[in-house]
Amino acid sequence: MRVRSERVPLIQQWTKIALIICGLTLLFFLDDLFVILILKQAFPKALRPSLFKMIIVGAGILSLLLAWIVFRALRRRPTTGGEGLIGEKGKALSAIKGQGEVFVHGEIWKALSDEEIQEGDVIEVTRVDGLALKVRRVKS
Repeated sequence: MRVRSERVPLIQQWTKIALIICGLTLLFFLDDLFVILILKQAFPKALRPSLFKMIIVGAGILSLLLAWIVFRALRRRPTTGGEGLIGEKGKALSAIKGQGEVFVHGEIWKALSDEEIQEGDVIEVTRVDGLALKVRRVKS
């Protein structure tokens, strides 16, 4: 009996890494802000209020920009692995009567289909099953 290993999708791994980086960045920003606050109290004339406000606003804008980039990356469709093949269009290299070959994403794949597909028809990937693609004919 073959045991199938469960792997964490790549997007979840990158999400964790991005959140850790953002957290560390905010930690360093807060550390700098605390140093500025201490310096402002120690040397009130050296740090003008306008400079202090510009630093705080800049840190806020930078953290909003980082959050926007992370959330945009989370909404993006996966482009690698089996998930990236689903929805891709290709061409049938042979007649598919249950099983055949297709050309998808620059590669030749074994294809499985419940419908009869003629050679040269445009197909769409609906599922990835190991090294075989479950496909359907695209209606023109």
